[in-house]
Amino acid sequence: MKKIILSLAIAVFCVGHAYGAQGYIFTPENTKQTAVYNQSLQLKNIPYASYLKYYNLNPEKIDADFIKLSGTEESNFLKTLTKDEKEDYKYVKKVQKLIDKGDWNKVFEKYPNFLPAYLEYYDLNYQKENYPEAIRILTKIRKLDMQGQIINKDLVNYSFGILYFASGQYTQALNYFMMYENSNDNFAISYIAHCYFALGNYSKTIEYCKKISPLEYQDKELLYLAYFNLQNNFEANKLAQELLKENYNYENLMRVQQTISNNETRLQYAYKARTVARDDKQITKANEVIGKIEQAKLEKLASKVTGFVKIPKWEEFRKQLPVNVSAAEISQKQDEFFKTANLYLSKYNGQQLTNAFNSLNQDCTNYVQDKKNQYYQEEQLKAQQALIIEQQRNNMLQQEMIREQQIRNYLERQHFYYMSRPYYYMHSRYIWY
Repeated sequence: MKKIILSLAIAVFCVGHAYGAQGYIFTPENTKQTAVYNQSLQLKNIPYASYLKYYNLNPEKIDADFIKLSGTEESNFLKTLTKDEKEDYKYVKKVQKLIDKGDWNKVFEKYPNFLPAYLEYYDLNYQKENYPEAIRILTKIRKLDMQGQIINKDLVNYSFGILYFASGQYTQALNYFMMYENSNDNFAISYIAHCYFALGNYSKTIEYCKKISPLEYQDKELLYLAYFNLQNNFEANKLAQELLKENYNYENLMRVQQTISNNETRLQYAYKARTVARDDKQITKANEVIGKIEQAKLEKLASKVTGFVKIPKWEEFRKQLPVNVSAAEISQKQDEFFKTANLYLSKYNGQQLTNAFNSLNQDCTNYVQDKKNQYYQEEQLKAQQALIIEQQRNNMLQQEMIREQQIRNYLERQHFYYMSRPYYYMHSRYIWY
């Protein structure tokens, strides 16, 4: 069986330990077919098979493109057709007109087995990521083309697997991809590994990832996650280091740090990750790691000091900060806190150290209170602005109501005026005469 060339497009969201299919391409490049009718296409046992020659059928994609001709091209083309062929062509154009309008209910009501329509409708739903509907239509296509004369059976199986995976039906997806378990097809093997991961079978995930050669970047990510979830930090760290060599970014730096047991090395990677963080969420996540390790270091150093010393705790201040403080500002304050605390530990002891830590605590308390006051002022200002806007809106509504009442009063006066002089207005034509 000739192997179909496939390229995998799986996005693995490693920070949240999630995964998903973002689509698929069955050839390295899509070659546009020439807009020429396939006169030699003679298929039996397929409803409306004689009309397929008026469509471009890409053997690597489930779709059908109606070949549209200009007025001159169509006129010349019709001259080459027999009477029956002209009727067929008119019939196809009639169906295609409904398809172009998107009137699919009428299409399938009037032409329930018109295969090109199903091919077009399938591709439309796939592009819109309406996977349940795409699965339903693909089932119909497979039934209409039972012998695989139009759509390659392997392409149909792969498509079912991808659709079920994309819609979160991993067991069904696995059933289709397992058909190609022994085919040395990296595409299918990779999806099998992803299905097992989604089903929580991390040992099977590792087993099938190891069958992929060479491992693609997304396969290494999946393998890392499988080892990490099995708490095999040694193997997970090796994968994380490989990923970091290929792509130096926040995610890979954090993967390395979370699979290292040495806190000092972890801290180095966490600081590096924070410098390349792309948003506040990533900065905050890195700060959590940095804060915990720095606090542990501080308490370890303080334990060597003679006498009781109350150690300041950064987290107690951080969790009091209002939401208007940016992650970048929190990072700066956090670094300043630990730098100052470590400096005090190296310079003072006894009562001097206690006084120094009390001073640090007070500085942080004042900082938190200042930020709270600023936040409350901002919120009060927003509330005042909202109240002003609401008052303005109410004033406008009131003015509109006054205007409407003025119009109603005017119309009532006019009505009363005319009704009080009925004779005059009923016979006014005689006066003018």
